[in-house]
Amino acid sequence: MLIAGNWKMNLKYDDILKFRDIVNDFKIDNRVEMAIFPQFPLLYYAKEYLSNCNIEIGAQTCSSELNGAYTGDVSVEIISDIGCKYCIIGHSERREFHNETNSFIKKASTLVLSKNIIPIICVGESEEIKNKKDTNQFIRNQIRKCVPDNINSDLVIAYEPLWAIGTGIIPSYEEIFNVHTNIIDELSYIENLKVIYGGSVNSENCAKIFELNTVHGALIGGSSLKFKDFLAIYKSAVKQL
Repeated sequence: MLIAGNWKMNLKYDDILKFRDIVNDFKIDNRVEMAIFPQFPLLYYAKEYLSNCNIEIGAQTCSSELNGAYTGDVSVEIISDIGCKYCIIGHSERREFHNETNSFIKKASTLVLSKNIIPIICVGESEEIKNKKDTNQFIRNQIRKCVPDNINSDLVIAYEPLWAIGTGIIPSYEEIFNVHTNIIDELSYIENLKVIYGGSVNSENCAKIFELNTVHGALIGGSSLKFKDFLAIYKSAVKQL
């Protein structure tokens, strides 16, 4: 399983040190991977200070271009040099606020894979699509347009329904199970596929989510900023094994 903390545009250098001090005495189970995704300027420090704690580091996005005159963008070469294992691609906030399209996501994910970084490709439906009962077809279309060609191993799909992110509302456990089953069936040709859930995951609802055998972890936003809550979610994942 993978428990991933997306810090978004939150926390500072001192928080890396605080997190290190807390996890120094925390036991990481080799069966459940922990990864954090801080802001770009903190990636180097996170890698330097947390590697000895068996915590993986990931980037929150990257450019769809390898290099060149793209002011403000961050190349996959840089996150590779730092030692990131993962890169989130196509988070709904990036799609909404930075116009990241399905074609961008596919191109960026292909670059990420070329540098032996595992992409975490985010998919998810709006409330309107959910109410029309078109979720599964919408997710299948997203996957077909976003997942790189000729990939057969090491991919993470994060199912994050847009209406659940930051709202405190999650789908029913049956809905999560069904959508994850749909994703797994669509990508059955990929070895080492993980399908993780994201969207208002917290220490109170995570246990039942992790009981679902189609859920291979979680992408956690707000609760990852509260370190004790984040570690409680991690412990809950370990208990399900």
